[in-house]
Amino acid sequence: MDPSSSRRKGSSDETAPMSDSGSSSAGASKKHRPILLSAAAVAQADGDPRFVDLSSSIVPPLRSFAIEASHPLIQSWAPIRARILTILDQSRIRWSSLGVLRRRQTLKQEDDDTTIVLVVQKGNNIEIVERVEEGIYQACRSTGNPELFVEVLVGGVTRFDETEYEAKASGGSSLSPTEVDYIAGTLGGYVRLMEANGSRVFAVSCHHVIMPNRLDTPNEYPEAVAPGLGHHIHVSQPSVMARARNISEQREALLRHDERVKELQEEVEYKPWKARDLEVAENALRMVGNGLQKALDFDHRFGTVFATSGYKISTTLRCALDWALVDVQYTRRGENKVPELERKPPGYEALSEGGAVVGVDQLSMDDYVVKAGYSSGTTYGRHSHIKHDCNLPGNSSLTSEFVVVGHKGRPFALKGDSGAFVLNSYGKLVGLLIAGQEELNTAYVIPMTEVMRDIQQVTGHQVTLP
Repeated sequence: MDPSSSRRKGSSDETAPMSDSGSSSAGASKKHRPILLSAAAVAQADGDPRFVDLSSSIVPPLRSFAIEASHPLIQSWAPIRARILTILDQSRIRWSSLGVLRRRQTLKQEDDDTTIVLVVQKGNNIEIVERVEEGIYQACRSTGNPELFVEVLVGGVTRFDETEYEAKASGGSSLSPTEVDYIAGTLGGYVRLMEANGSRVFAVSCHHVIMPNRLDTPNEYPEAVAPGLGHHIHVSQPSVMARARNISEQREALLRHDERVKELQEEVEYKPWKARDLEVAENALRMVGNGLQKALDFDHRFGTVFATSGYKISTTLRCALDWALVDVQYTRRGENKVPELERKPPGYEALSEGGAVVGVDQLSMDDYVVKAGYSSGTTYGRHSHIKHDCNLPGNSSLTSEFVVVGHKGRPFALKGDSGAFVLNSYGKLVGLLIAGQEELNTAYVIPMTEVMRDIQQVTGHQVTLP
C-alpha cells in the first residue's frame, strides 16, 4: 500500500491499494488521514528514532491494531455493516473481507484511527469500486459516524497452509498428506475422544491442510471425511514439502562445508597455523552430515485421517468450521504445551511458558493470545472486538470470522500456520487458526469450544484435552 497517494482507495486489475483521502464525486468531504512520509518521521512520533534507516525513501505502511472492548463503534457497527453489505450485494463486485480495525503508521495512538477496511479481489472495475467506497462513506455519515476512515485494499483471504525431526510431534510443527508435496500446514495439538470402551487421542489440524484441493482442479474442494473412513489417507510429519526442502538445504550446506575442508587441507600443508581452522571445519562438516543423515533416516509417517469437517459454517456463530482429526501412531504422539516466548509482552504475565495447556476456555473479546505455527513460529496478538465478514475459499456463502491482530501491528500468522492452536494469556486453549488476510496482517480463528462441539456432533463422542 502507498499511503502517500492522493487518490481515493479502489482497485483495478493491476493496482495495489490506493490511499484514503480526497473528496468524492458527489462533493461530500472525507476525513483525511495524516500521512508520515518517512521511517524517521514515524520513529520520531513513537519517540524512539535510534534504529531507523534515515536514508530510506519508502513511505511506511499502515499497521493494523485491534478494536478494544470499550470502543463506541461496537454498539453502532451492526446498522453500518448491514448497509455496507447491501451496497456490496448490489454492486456485484468480488470481495474477500469486510471489517473494522485501527489503522495507523505509528505504535502510539494519538488521534482516532478507526477504519472500515474492505478487501476486494483483483479484476473489479475501478469505477464501481470507487462508487462502493463512496457508498460506505455515506453509510457512515447517515448513521452518525462521519469520523470513520474507509480503506479499500486489493487481495484475497488466504487459508494458511505452508524442520523438525522429533519422534513425539508437538504443536507448531508442520504436517501434510503423504501424497502431496505442494502444501503444508501446522499440527495444532491433541484432543481426546471419549468412547464407550475407553478413549482415543487424535491430532488436530485443518480440513484444508489434510484434504487440499488439487492443483489441476483448484476450484474443486474436497468434501468432509466421515469418522473412520479416512484410514487410506496417510499424513506425514514433518510435511513432505518441509522435509524435502530441509534435505535439499542440508545437502547444499554439506557441499559447502566439504569444499571448505578441502581448501583448508591444502592450505595447512604450507600454513601450519591453519590446523585449528581445519579442525573446526571438519567438526562442522560432521555435524551437517549427521543432520542430513537424521533427516534421511527419519520416519515421517505420522498417522491416518480419522475425520474432517469439510467446508461448512457454524449454525450458531456463522463462522467457518475447518478441522481435521488424525489418528496418530502411539510412538509419535506428543503433548499440548504452552509455546516459549523470547520475552513476555505486557498482558502475558500469567502465561506459564513450556508448561501444559491447562484447559479449554471461551474466546473472549479481551483475550491476549499466543500461538505456535510452522511458518511464523511463536507469535502473540490480541482478539479484535468486531468480527470480519469473509468470503473464504471453499465456503459457498458469507462467514463471520473472529479476528486476531498481531502485537504492535506485526503479522500474527503466515502461510503454513493453518491448524495452529491459539491460547489465551493464561495458557488455556481458545481457538484454531484457519486463515488470514495478509494485506492487513490479521488472522481468522475459530473458537475452540465451537470446534469441539462440532467434533462431538460429527463423531458422537465427547471431546476433551488429553
